[in-house]
Amino acid sequence: MSLRKQATSLAIMHAADVLQPLLILPYAGRVLGPLQFGQFAYAVSIGTLAATFSEYGFHWTAQRAAASARQKPAVIASLFAEVAVTKSILCLVVIAVGLAAADGVLALSKPLFLCTMLTSAGSILFPAWLFIALERAWQAAVAVVVARSLALACFLTMVTSPARLELAVTIQAAIPLVAGAVSLPFVVPIGLDGFRSVTPSRIGMQLRNGWRGFLFSLVERALATLPVPLVEHFAGYVAAGQYSVAEKFVGATRPFFRVVSETFLPRVAYYAHHDPAAGLALIRSSWPTLLIGAAFSLFLFLFAPYVIIIVFGEQFSGAIPIVRVLSVIPVLVNANILTSNLYMFNYGHERAWASLTVSGLLIFLAAAYFLSLYLLNAATAVAVAAIARECVVLVVSASFFLAFGTARTRIPPAKGIANGWAADVAKRPMLALRAALLWRDQLRPER
Repeated sequence: MSLRKQATSLAIMHAADVLQPLLILPYAGRVLGPLQFGQFAYAVSIGTLAATFSEYGFHWTAQRAAASARQKPAVIASLFAEVAVTKSILCLVVIAVGLAAADGVLALSKPLFLCTMLTSAGSILFPAWLFIALERAWQAAVAVVVARSLALACFLTMVTSPARLELAVTIQAAIPLVAGAVSLPFVVPIGLDGFRSVTPSRIGMQLRNGWRGFLFSLVERALATLPVPLVEHFAGYVAAGQYSVAEKFVGATRPFFRVVSETFLPRVAYYAHHDPAAGLALIRSSWPTLLIGAAFSLFLFLFAPYVIIIVFGEQFSGAIPIVRVLSVIPVLVNANILTSNLYMFNYGHERAWASLTVSGLLIFLAAAYFLSLYLLNAATAVAVAAIARECVVLVVSASFFLAFGTARTRIPPAKGIANGWAADVAKRPMLALRAALLWRDQLRPER
């Protein structure tokens, strides 16, 4: 599949991911009311965070492995089976821990927590990472569009009062499960045979290989889901509902950046192993997308407040200052995708990439806590902390790209990339040996 077709399929898939929650938000806000809507947002956030532990970052590490081995069906089948079994084991662990924490640490009842765990179960059946890695994103798009459309219809017809809170959570949490059922005809030919080779040692290997991707996914999911629980902790459910409305507008821009990342990442991962110079050129060619990120930021600052009043009403006017503070996030996320996710993750800086990710989370939590002590609006404190985290990641990852990525472009390309250089090497054996050793050292992963 060409990059254009891959991007189109991903755009359709993520458009469905955005439109369905946006379409139900005004309805949910009016039907459930501020209190129950805050509880709904809190439950969905907890379910999404729990799914991070069962997914274990395989969207990053397994996707990269599958992209590099796309011409080897047996390897792909084994990889899919190992990831599915590992996710199943992790899901059972998360359910046990969550049930112990419900009605205590978590402000959720046990039945409501089990409803949220449908998201984790669905992530096992729906291998979006595999479709993206193999550049078959259209198959994932079909499953997501069907699942989101069904969830929208069910939500609008079945959630009719605040008493239907559990049903509302169940409908949203079950979307990955429905997508998995729809995608089964696509998955079976790819990975069914791989279950014959699954062993405990292979599961252990997947856990070892994927832990850095898990750290990144955990931090990213925490940054997406923790703000609402943090605001609830600092200022209550009503403030959490106001922040959730503002964050949804910012979140509506993220699918575009996911399209950018998931379009280029499989190809960059493949090039990083087979043609590093071409991968760097592909990353540089994606820099013009920053203009779109800047346009999103401008729209959020100028026009999102009017949309909030029109769609949600005056009772959610508290979301306006929050969305204006958060409006800088899109352009920062856009830049971080290029320098951190595409470059650092694929070009031998995975250890630094994981460390930077964890450091960013710690900065967010520390800033949110200390700012909440001095700012009257706890939601604004959390929003500023989110911006601080993105700024730190941008400064560090951009420094890596400028220091190491630029240096790589000055290293003679690998064999088969430039015939002129190969001919010159044939005349000068010592130069060939030194260049090969230098190239090997540059590409050696930090494992």
